[in-house]
Amino acid sequence: MGDQLRVDRASVQQHTDDTRGNMGSFRGQNDDVDRRQATLQNQMENGVGSEDQERVRTTSGRHTTDIDNNVNRLSSKTSENADEFISNVRNAASKSFNTIQ
Repeated sequence: MGDQLRVDRASVQQHTDDTRGNMGSFRGQNDDVDRRQATLQNQMENGVGSEDQERVRTTSGRHTTDIDNNVNRLSSKTSENADEFISNVRNAASKSFNTIQ
């Protein structure tokens, strides 16, 4: 019996989907924090620290957007790399089998 290699595309996709799901959860939590910050800022009404509060809120939103973009880019790249790897393995196996026969 020869060596066998099995690449499970579904497990790679599951990992990608889990990553996107976690990002969705993170985005939801960030939205909750953003709402709380907005409420606090509205209560301060241009009082002491309101500028700092707005700066924190803006920075938080920007970081969340950056993280979201990077997760989507990473998920897409993971999916592309998995497809390319599977294709390369199939081609290599096919060439190997052709030379044996």
